[in-house]
Amino acid sequence: MKRKQCKIGVLAVILSAQYAFAQTKDSLSKETSIKEVVVVAFGKQKKEEITGSVQSLKAKDLSNLQNGNILQGIGGKVAGVQVVSSGQPGSQPTIRMRGIGSINASSDPLIVLDGIPYSGNLNSIAASDIESISFLEDASSNALYGSRGANGVIIVNTKRGKNKGLSIEADVRTGVNFRSIEDYSVYTSPQDYYKAFYNRGRIGEIVRLKQPGAVPSGTTPHEEGLSALSKLGYNVYNLPFNQLIGKDGSFNPDAKLLYQDDWKKLLFKPALRREATLGINANGDQVKSYTSLNYLDDKGYLISSGFERFGIRSNVDYTITSKLKLTSALSYTYSKQNFGETGGFSNPFQFARNISPFYPVYLRDDNYQRLYDSHGNALYDYGDGQGPNGAARSYAVFENPVGNLQKDKSQTTSNITNLNLGLNYEIIKGLDFTYNFGAYLENVKNLQFGNTEGGTSSSVGGTISQSSIFKYTLNHQQLLTYQKKLGKHSFNILVGHELNKIKNEGISGSKQQLLLPNSTSFDNAVKITDLSGNGYEYAVEGYFSRLLYNYDGKYFFNANIRRDGSSVFSPESRWGNFYGLGAAWNVAKEDFLKDNRVINSLKLKASYGQQGNDNILLDSSTRDYYAYQDIYGINNFGDGKPVLSLKKQGNKDLKWETSKNLNAGFEISLLNNRINLNADYFERKVSDMIYTLPLPPSNSGSYVKYGNIGDMTNRGVQANISVDILRTEQFQWNVYANATHYKNTITRLPAEQRNTGLVTGLFILTEGGDRYTYYLKEFAGVNPENGDAQWYRTIINPDTKQEERVITNNYKEATDYNTGKSAIPKVYGGFGTDITYKRFNLAVNFAYQFGGYGYDDIYRSLFHSDMYRSNYSTDLDKTWTPENPTAALPRVDLTATNQNGNSTLYLIKSDYISLQDVTLSYQLPDAFAKQAGLSGLKVYFTGNNLYLWSKRKGYDPRASLTGVSDAYKYSLLSSVSLGFKLTF
Repeated sequence: MKRKQCKIGVLAVILSAQYAFAQTKDSLSKETSIKEVVVVAFGKQKKEEITGSVQSLKAKDLSNLQNGNILQGIGGKVAGVQVVSSGQPGSQPTIRMRGIGSINASSDPLIVLDGIPYSGNLNSIAASDIESISFLEDASSNALYGSRGANGVIIVNTKRGKNKGLSIEADVRTGVNFRSIEDYSVYTSPQDYYKAFYNRGRIGEIVRLKQPGAVPSGTTPHEEGLSALSKLGYNVYNLPFNQLIGKDGSFNPDAKLLYQDDWKKLLFKPALRREATLGINANGDQVKSYTSLNYLDDKGYLISSGFERFGIRSNVDYTITSKLKLTSALSYTYSKQNFGETGGFSNPFQFARNISPFYPVYLRDDNYQRLYDSHGNALYDYGDGQGPNGAARSYAVFENPVGNLQKDKSQTTSNITNLNLGLNYEIIKGLDFTYNFGAYLENVKNLQFGNTEGGTSSSVGGTISQSSIFKYTLNHQQLLTYQKKLGKHSFNILVGHELNKIKNEGISGSKQQLLLPNSTSFDNAVKITDLSGNGYEYAVEGYFSRLLYNYDGKYFFNANIRRDGSSVFSPESRWGNFYGLGAAWNVAKEDFLKDNRVINSLKLKASYGQQGNDNILLDSSTRDYYAYQDIYGINNFGDGKPVLSLKKQGNKDLKWETSKNLNAGFEISLLNNRINLNADYFERKVSDMIYTLPLPPSNSGSYVKYGNIGDMTNRGVQANISVDILRTEQFQWNVYANATHYKNTITRLPAEQRNTGLVTGLFILTEGGDRYTYYLKEFAGVNPENGDAQWYRTIINPDTKQEERVITNNYKEATDYNTGKSAIPKVYGGFGTDITYKRFNLAVNFAYQFGGYGYDDIYRSLFHSDMYRSNYSTDLDKTWTPENPTAALPRVDLTATNQNGNSTLYLIKSDYISLQDVTLSYQLPDAFAKQAGLSGLKVYFTGNNLYLWSKRKGYDPRASLTGVSDAYKYSLLSSVSLGFKLTF
């Protein structure tokens, strides 16, 4: 796959013997590169005319991806773009372009679909329907989107009819989804766990006896270890607990395992993935159309999870007269998403990791035989005392995710209709009027069903929660475009108006006490526990204009201005002005480079402008559409007397977050376009950032208030290089790479926090620091005498009156400090290669990041003292014991607290390289295809998300922008498929 975007990497030696052979082909390649057209705001431009930073992925770049949401698969493919995904099929990834856009407002880019801002989830669009995706990263490119363009713009263009006549393409692929990386290493053998738990009790007694004034308990450390073992409840061996381990710590060879269930094997299984698409191009003199059908059944490797989608699309271009043209894009998508992610003990990922290996999945009698219901279905052990000999769990009582995932439901069903209409009329030569209309209709139903047989829902007789959300978006655009060429001067002037309205209405309810065990209807439940409704309306209106100027194909200039009004802000602060300026110089067309055989093109470019951000967040996922108004909650405590409570205090003075962006760079092509390189320096200054204001102590945290209180800067560079190492008739070999580096700096905080900084979780915000600098207690090593964890404490020396750092084993006395270590990587990007030999093609793509730090909270949690008898990391062998006094990890016993408290001990390098996708394809000979009644037949193998190189087994830096591991997140999945592409 030859990439149009230049990528950064190592330049290859061009074999001189092939130079003369490829002259004609290189000449055509040069012409193609010059004429390449890229989709930009409200239109298209030749790539050579663009003054800003715009990158694009074409249909061929996307065809290898196997994601329910196409943006999940672009990691490493576009410079400046970071992607964080969940393994949940069909989930929406988190996208960041050129750093951090805000602290408390959204940093998400604007999505534009076929020219209309899109308010839905891209999992409703099949990759096979997409013609191109453009990434607009700088001010001159984004300014026309005004208040919504501060965090970048992603323009998705779907396919339209092309080439006269009828053509049909069918693509069918079948494959398997499986877990991408192995989980953390924990004990999987009951024997190993029993020994480890015995040792926790033994070591605790040894350490206790060393303390001054310690009184012997009357038992030996060995007996204390056996006593701890007996508290586990479940004994899966044929011998009693006090006979399992000898005084020398060895496991009794006469102990025979009675049973063992493997939670992970029952929860996580390879799952089938099936996808089929059909695209029809039917094109005549006046009408061109593209019609498609697509079906996806994307089952997750977590049992009962998955994503199913059926879609239909019809895009039509109709030339009514030589002056009047009509375009339409109509699509309908039905999707069903089954979830496995939940919070708390019921989450299957944290449960499978933390459950000790001796706890059973299935219910057994006192003879350890599995029990079944009257229908022959296995019964599940919920740890509630129903097990052998009345055994009960200390960990996650009433939970069993294997049983719950098969009996419960967590499901979202969506019906989405999207319609775009465009009418273009040529008033006079060069002067066009365009009216675009977009309508997005979404009906979403959410179902949460808790069964009556087990789990926390069973204690209330089962639960049903349902919600229904109806959302529509209407968009109106009126555009007047004038194009004129005077000699060597070319002008393109755009004047426009846009009105975008969103309305959302929802109702939800919950009931308990089911009559029938499997019915999810509300009528099946007796007791109402919740009934509520909500909704919002949002509108943004803008007036805008753009000037594009081109002198002789050498000098380019553009100017954009937009005035936006947003309903988020009060009428006094509602309107804002946004602009963008850009210029470019095509140096290669100057006389001194015009006939240069080495430099084929060279463009210098620069842009500057200002955008806004009105996407304020109430929390991590909920948008605040009423930022200037007070928001109240209605609490009903069941006594028939509802109570109003203030949740958020409005601020009529609240105004736009403003982002001022500078971009400067170059693009160069060498040696008949064999080497393509571009590089950009960018500077993004965010001012008047929205954050919670300090409130009086009387508030007690009951409500919040937002204000414009901070400034922040992102400065960085990004580069791309693409090199055609070989380019002959039968053999083409391309390599590419891209890299991005940026530094985030907070330049202004509220006066109250300028000296102390603002602590947010594990991070601290300080002027001069960045958004994700860790603020933790500093680990000071392990006391070799007793294995105590040690930390640094800052004190004032009474003699010198100066600050000093001393070591303490008291976690609460230790001082949190600015570590200077950040979750933001120093560099991130991707690289890959594309090789074509005759009818074979191999494409391989990688993503990477280096230089940042993560916080491995999952790893930390696996060194607990006695957390409900849950599992341990196998690195427990590396912790302090009397036999291992020089260990790097502190003692873990059943009485020590805070030994694994948050500290720098659990910081970890977040470097990684991931093998994103590999595709091997073969285009069968035309003669063979014709015998089968086809015009073309391609068979291919493709795999996505195939391997990860990282610092620690189980730790996946790709899963979080902050670098903090999340115990509850659906771990990334891998897919491999075999496919056939047929053309008629």
